[in-house]
Amino acid sequence: MSNFKYKPTMDTKEKVLVALKALGFKTDKLETVAYGFHYEGKAFLFLPNEEDEEFLMITLPCVDLDDMDEQTLTKVADRMNACQKYIKTYTARGALEISYERQLLGDEDLEKVIRNMLRSLEEGHFFLYHRLLRSDDGGDNEDSGNTDASDTAEHSEEEKA
Repeated sequence: MSNFKYKPTMDTKEKVLVALKALGFKTDKLETVAYGFHYEGKAFLFLPNEEDEEFLMITLPCVDLDDMDEQTLTKVADRMNACQKYIKTYTARGALEISYERQLLGDEDLEKVIRNMLRSLEEGHFFLYHRLLRSDDGGDNEDSGNTDASDTAEHSEEEKA
């Protein structure tokens, strides 16, 4: 648990930005409505939702759409969406992105929530590239015993409870 306190007048966006700072991240306001930050050498986005303040979304742009053929990306994204419980894959901002989205439930420990979200996104990133490499090698993209990161992502979410 963190030693800092949220001001009673803070909205969720401000609380998330404070929690990211407490976790050691430097956030940059981007030209869009997003805030960017780096973790483990990867650029993440925090996307506040003005219509639903209690909705928390962090994304990780993974693959530039110009770098891969659309059919392969669609197949891999569909497979990820079928296998991953807490993260979703889609195309946005010119890239294939993985996203962790969740509703906040009252006074949760935002630092813990964000750590779990980042861990799940990292596992999803591994899963995505594993699938893309298998696709490049002509490997089977169908389920071959689900020993991928999807199992660990489910356990990460259970740890949070």
